[in-house]
Amino acid sequence: MIGRLRLISGLILTAFVVGHFINHSLGIISLKAMNDALKYFIQPWRDPVGEALLIAALLVHASLALVALYQRRTLAMGWGNAAQMVSGFLIPVLLGAHVLATRGVHEVFGVVEGYQFTLYGMWVPSIFYGVLNVVALPVVWFHTCLGWHYWLRLKPWYSKVRIWLLGVALVLPTLALAGFASASLRVSRLSNSERWTERLFARTQDKMQDILEYVATGEFIIWVGVPLTIAATLFFRLIRNWRSQSGTKMKVHYADLDLKRKQEFSLLPGVSLLEQIKVAEIPHASVCGGRGRCSTCRVRIESGLENLEPASADERRVLARINASADVRLACQIAPKGPLSVTALLSPDAGVQNVNQSDKIRGGDEQDIAGLFADIRGFTQHSETKLPFDTAFLLNRYFAAMGRAIEDSGGHLDKFIGDGVMALFGVDGNLEEGCQKALLAASRMSEQLERLNDVMKDELPHELRIGIGIHCGTAIVGHMGYNKASGLTAIGDVVNTASRLESMTKEFGVQLIASREVLDTANALRGNSKVEKVSIRGREEQLSIAAFPSAQDVPLLTPA
Repeated sequence: MIGRLRLISGLILTAFVVGHFINHSLGIISLKAMNDALKYFIQPWRDPVGEALLIAALLVHASLALVALYQRRTLAMGWGNAAQMVSGFLIPVLLGAHVLATRGVHEVFGVVEGYQFTLYGMWVPSIFYGVLNVVALPVVWFHTCLGWHYWLRLKPWYSKVRIWLLGVALVLPTLALAGFASASLRVSRLSNSERWTERLFARTQDKMQDILEYVATGEFIIWVGVPLTIAATLFFRLIRNWRSQSGTKMKVHYADLDLKRKQEFSLLPGVSLLEQIKVAEIPHASVCGGRGRCSTCRVRIESGLENLEPASADERRVLARINASADVRLACQIAPKGPLSVTALLSPDAGVQNVNQSDKIRGGDEQDIAGLFADIRGFTQHSETKLPFDTAFLLNRYFAAMGRAIEDSGGHLDKFIGDGVMALFGVDGNLEEGCQKALLAASRMSEQLERLNDVMKDELPHELRIGIGIHCGTAIVGHMGYNKASGLTAIGDVVNTASRLESMTKEFGVQLIASREVLDTANALRGNSKVEKVSIRGREEQLSIAAFPSAQDVPLLTPA
């Protein structure tokens, strides 16, 4: 509910801010254009319904910020969360006088004088309030954009439109500042005319002293009240922390992904596990900042599952998205009531790319896939006649060409081994699609190799040739390795057999050897191939294979 209230209030406030900025930008045209547009961008918020929505959104958003500050067990946080919190608390201090001098004066004194009245008050008697508003505009927009970024970055489509949203985020405040500056200069010039000034204050002259006192008093209350409210929240937070830390002797046992760190800390009843991990100063992933959206803080409950409340509907939805097992929970959504033992499932530096990564895939799971191995024939002869730099350049060109062919065909590029390539297909789909994509990738690799040979024919003593082996079946697929040298890979007979078939292309003098299982599963014709049974080292039974002179010779019945 808190998350929904934060989102809804943020939507309302964003709509108000965007409309305000658009209205400001019209100052580039004229003061009249700004005043004429007030009925579209500002007046709706002065009607009873709009006003009630805006006030409610302001109160809810500010209250939730204080609640979030109070609930934090530690003030250690990333720069983004810190910037969002600080900018949010700065906004009422920077804009308090502006709100009082516009909406407040309108409500209390019935003043409706337009932009020229407001801009005169900002710049002519003193430039202090004008500068304050110039500073406030980017602070408000920064806070708004940061909030939207933290929410939207978890959406799969966000990365595709992020550059366009960044453009809007830069253009809108720039236009608003330009319009504000242009209109302010116009009012400053007009203020030199006594006649214009007299007309401006004709209807408010008798109320001016009361207006100034009202704004000054309200401003003092805001400038003193906001810091005092924040200080009081921090004070009560310290008392709460002190009382809870002396309350229990129960422990939480924590182990990280690589089992390098095993730590024990005191249980804080009623506090989310993620907050307790932070209090213990243990690095732990949390892309969304503990709002239950991203799943990166997930842990496996080794013992103590009975000391947790059942997962809420929102938590269940996130866990279902990553296909998590029953003993996996989100650290930000559980508050243990008794001893607990957990293991982190992601490294502390996990990012947005890990948000929807399946826990089963991460830990290793049996899965039917197709594996592909490819290797350059006689590469030693090529490298003997070239300098190391030239060899590295050639390999990088080759790897780029093969990598594009694999990824364009829907495969997962596992690793480069020397001058060899390993790829997996069907990791995110079914085996039939995986086999089709593997054969398609082999064909595209052959095409890419022809293009590469053509482009580099003047630099190569003879053309590059490759051998490709493809096999399918059940493998253990998971995120394996250590620290940064880790990634999604597969182990098992499928991988070993594909590697053996790649080696056999030398004996057969062909470019591709695929097992019969791959061809049958992919609904592929044998075409111009040599079919026979062969013995594979490490396998008791012989394997039926098809050898193709060129990987482009494989005719697929079903388009990949």
